Amino acid sequence: MLAQLTEKTKGVLYFSESEYPLTVEDWGVVPAGELTARIAALNSVSADLLKDVPEETFFRNIITAADPGDRVIVENAQRFQALQQWLKSNLADVRITRVETGTSIPVYITGHLEDGTCIALTTTAIES
Repeated sequence: MLAQLTEKTKGVLYFSESEYPLTVEDWGVVPAGELTARIAALNSVSADLLKDVPEETFFRNIITAADPGDRVIVENAQRFQALQQWLKSNLADVRITRVETGTSIPVYITGHLEDGTCIALTTTAIES
């Protein structure tokens, strides 16, 4: 699964005021109820600085914001759409969490395999 997901994310960039790749991480077994605490701990922040974004909203914003005249952005949006479908087909409890601590915002896309293993895609949004 990790190899498939790594292949799906190859060349995919998260565009904000900058662009960042997606990194695939295996977090081992992390129950869904402990995910917020895990993300907060990774960023040394309190849980109230985390913001969940509905999965559909997150991906729709990326896909529909693509300027049809910009081939690179359109192709990237298409890769995000394919990634969303892969996540829906292979992971349970897909969740997007932003750590809103300033202009450099860590973004986590997480989901669980059948055995409880948590898979995370990490990236960064730059917003001033």
